[in-house]
Amino acid sequence: MEAARKRNIRSGEQYNHLFPKAENSVSTIRKNANVTHTVEFIPKVVHETLHHTQALSNQLKGQTDYETCKNIWHFVYQHIAYKKDQEGYEQIRSPARAWHDRQKGVDCDCYSVFISSILTNCKIPHILRITKYHRDYFQHIYP
Repeated sequence: MEAARKRNIRSGEQYNHLFPKAENSVSTIRKNANVTHTVEFIPKVVHETLHHTQALSNQLKGQTDYETCKNIWHFVYQHIAYKKDQEGYEQIRSPARAWHDRQKGVDCDCYSVFISSILTNCKIPHILRITKYHRDYFQHIYP
């Protein structure tokens, strides 16, 4: 289950100052990774890069957890394009790298890191879930 076409997203330039500069080294690619590797690796990336979304988290924080989650969903949907990773690779980006790459698109793994980072900064408990659609293997992750 993938998007049929690329979405037009907002520029988001007014948020650039909220993120640290994305260096090439913050993009991590693991060849032949499976879903277990991904599920284990994402929380480590989130923990190491929480500062990437601290300022944004403060802006998206609502009066309630529901309002905060709604703000996060709308922000990500409106500002970060989706693009599936190259076959055989799992590319896990830090939030700063995902923001930098938002125009060309990032995969569900990167969305999960980005969203999990904001949820963690907002002290909203959450878990990562994996799922599969009409196949014998897991192919999607989300917080």
